[in-house]
This record gives sequence, structure tokens and C-alpha cells, in this order.
Amino acid sequence: MLGLLLTLAALPSLAQKPGPKDQGMVVPAYFAPGPLWEQMGTAAANTGMIAIMNPNSGPGDAAREDYVAQIKTARAQGVKVLGYVHTSYGKRPIAEVRAEIERYYQWYAVSGIFFDEVTNDDKGLAYYAKCRRLARASDAKGLVIVNPGTPVTKGYMNVADIVVTFESNYDAYIKRAPDAAWVRTFPAKRFWHLIYAAPDENAMKNAVQLTKKRNAGWVFVTPDTLPNPWDTLPEEPYWAAQLAAFAAPKKP
Repeated sequence: MLGLLLTLAALPSLAQKPGPKDQGMVVPAYFAPGPLWEQMGTAAANTGMIAIMNPNSGPGDAAREDYVAQIKTARAQGVKVLGYVHTSYGKRPIAEVRAEIERYYQWYAVSGIFFDEVTNDDKGLAYYAKCRRLARASDAKGLVIVNPGTPVTKGYMNVADIVVTFESNYDAYIKRAPDAAWVRTFPAKRFWHLIYAAPDENAMKNAVQLTKKRNAGWVFVTPDTLPNPWDTLPEEPYWAAQLAAFAAPKKP
């Protein structure tokens, strides 16, 4: 993932719909079934939760029973699980993309597809429109997320339901340039920011407050670092503090 949008009116109904101040979490869950998945499942009772499964930089060559069981449990707990598919910045053969999408749906009955290694300019739009059509061919109501990890041109809002417009470290997020004005014409639930190397609770809370100001309705902040900041979840009390920070402030 490190190297690795449908007009608004046509979007499928999402199970979790955070607003600018009442956010949800999308987790790149690049870890095996077990306690970390249970941690996400427990949190889903009070927080919109989407998890990106990634058994082997994709679905792999055969279904894994541990994932089958874990995803069934996660879904029952309210977690929406999506399958990871890399696209090599629009250069991966579309037949390979189709095959991986179909495996995820056949083996794991996922709720959508997460496309990684995505371009951010208009040259890639035709390719990602094809990817979206392939995902919708397997599930007309499935969620589609694309991950350029950087600001995009407005056309990307027509090829996915959620667009990752930031994926980098905390220091880079603090210094991030303002978004284009069109970003605020879309609901916050259309954007996801991924922030790693936020070292402590204070940094995490600062990052979450910035995501609210920057119109990101889906967020994940972690103290984990390179080479793979997505191989675990934050521990307590960082985890609980992040979930609490997502909630809209109560009126006095």
C-alpha cells in the first residue's frame, strides 16, 4: 500500500455515514485474523468501521479458512470488509484486476473493493472507471475505494465512493498544503486520510482535529512507522482516545 467516484446522487447507501465532525475509521488491516480483528469488531459497536483485508498483496491463490471465519464474525459485529487489489498505477492488466475482484467475492463475500497504487491525474480515469465497473459487476451495491494517497483531480470522485487523498506521516500531514476548493463541495464521507508515525495521543488528537478541518470523514491514525505502518493497531489508551476523538462534540 505504501508503494504500493459515480456521481454523488448515484452512490450506494453506506452502512456508516460520518459527517465532518462525526467521523468513522477505515483500517488497512494488513494483519492476520485474530485479536486485532476482534479489536476492530468491538469498536464497530460505536464507530463506523471499514477494514481492508489483504491476505497476500491481494486474495492469494486459494481461500483461507481463518479469513473466512474472521470476516463472517467481523461482519456480524458491524465491520464492513473490503478486499485489497493493487493496480500498479494503471499499468496492471485489467484481466488480473478482474480475477482478484472475483476471488474476493467468491471466497470471502466482501462488501467492496479497495484499489491501491492509484494514479491522481486525469490520464488514469478511464482505467479506474473500468475497475469500478468490474467491482460493481460482482456487487452492484459494493463500496469502491481508490488510493492515490495524494490530492486528486475532481474526476476521481466519479470512479469511487471514497478517495484516499492523504497517506503519509504525521509531520507531512501537519505541513500539508490546503485542498482545492472543490473538495468542500463533497461530503466528508467521500474522503479518507491515512496518517502514520503520530507518536503519542497528543499528536493523534491534533491529527484528528486537522482531518475535521480538512473535510475527511474517514480516518486512521497510528503511531506505527515504516516499513509497514499498517501491520498492527494502536494499543490502549491511544486506540480508545482516537475513537473518542472521532465523535461529534456534544452541545453544552
